[in-house]
Amino acid sequence: MANAPKLKWLESGGVNPLDESPALYEAALSAFAEHTFQEASLNDILKAAGMNKGSFYYRFRDKMELYLSLLFRVGTEKMRLFQEHDVSGTSSGFFDEFRNMALIGLKLAKKDPRFVVFSRRILQEEAQVRERVIACFGDMRSGLLTDMVERAKASGEFRKELRTETAVYVIETLLNNLDSLIPAEWSDEHILSAVDQLLDVIRFGIGGSEA
Repeated sequence: MANAPKLKWLESGGVNPLDESPALYEAALSAFAEHTFQEASLNDILKAAGMNKGSFYYRFRDKMELYLSLLFRVGTEKMRLFQEHDVSGTSSGFFDEFRNMALIGLKLAKKDPRFVVFSRRILQEEAQVRERVIACFGDMRSGLLTDMVERAKASGEFRKELRTETAVYVIETLLNNLDSLIPAEWSDEHILSAVDQLLDVIRFGIGGSEA
């Protein structure tokens, strides 16, 4: 996996084909948001996009490259929102950055709910698929959280003796299970209130003041 080839269009210095084919982008996003990688049918995607196989294989090597190119496209949109809302470390600290990330998630969901569904589904994919994603792009969220935790330790928000890996693991576990804590019908205000409570758990723990 470590020596996985680059995407076909990246190797040639080209543009993401999904940026040039809105119909294929829409069909792929709907399919991979609704189904796992293995369950999604390339034939159904191409039929929905009105694209023949010759045109597809001119752009991509296989279904995996389509999946990874979609992830690249969605990731680009997330990074644009990150830059707009400053989660680069110039905010007032870890907890503001984390809250900004939650706000970005809400904005993505409002722009297109499939973005969020697709991103969550990646966590449920088979190990081989997740390994291919990491081989192509790296573990993007873990890298971002590692940087945030390191800055929090340096600024005194987190204890300096706290192992970064432990903090990242705990935070990722909470993020991965956020869906079970936040019902789909909740308003943005309720969701942000739940995020604030989650941040209080990270900041203060769950022990009472008498403990």
